[in-house]
Amino acid sequence: MGFFDHKHEKESPIGNLRAHIGTFMYFVKVGKSKFKNKGRVGEIFADMDNTQYLFQQATSGTMYDMKKKLDYALWDAAVHKYTEDLGELKKELLKAVDEGAETDTDVFEEKEEEVVEQPVQEEEEGDWKAHIKGQMEEAEEKARQEAERKHHEESTPASNKSDDDEHMTEADCRELWRIIQGLEREFREMNEIAEDWFSVHGKKDGCLGALAALALIPAAAFYGIFHIF
Repeated sequence: MGFFDHKHEKESPIGNLRAHIGTFMYFVKVGKSKFKNKGRVGEIFADMDNTQYLFQQATSGTMYDMKKKLDYALWDAAVHKYTEDLGELKKELLKAVDEGAETDTDVFEEKEEEVVEQPVQEEEEGDWKAHIKGQMEEAEEKARQEAERKHHEESTPASNKSDDDEHMTEADCRELWRIIQGLEREFREMNEIAEDWFSVHGKKDGCLGALAALALIPAAAFYGIFHIF
């Protein structure tokens, strides 16, 4: 993480806060890596990673003591930003779960239809030869279709097979939920520490407090403006 100091977590409230922010951003980076090809989910994680400097500046301390300052305006802007991001991740997860449920239902219905379309044929006396031949022909046709399907899959270029990369599988949904839970756990801890700090020291804005109004500007634009300062 670079900026966040895990070694001094217990030395001060701000150090403790930075440590939880570091863990929070760790989950963000894991999500950014795992879901980079998953459409909107990957975009949200990338934006969360790009906006971490809000936390850095809010907890940057003073030139006299790095452990004794928390900028309220910037902290409030960061909390607002990441609250929205967590909400968006939950929406995307619910959307993926619903889409997965519909797909599973479709597959189940197709399998049921296949079973219904294969009624049990009663053998009539004197027709057993035709019955056996019919079954043999049916088995040969299924084998031919299966061979064609495998040949088609093997001959399909890898680039075409990756067209559905954005589809969220069951494993993706479970992993995303695990990451969201970790993010929310750290987020709650961070907010509790910050609220305790403000209850003692007051909610005073620092010299960078004016930048809080820019918190909702797209991360890339804000990052460029920030470097001007």
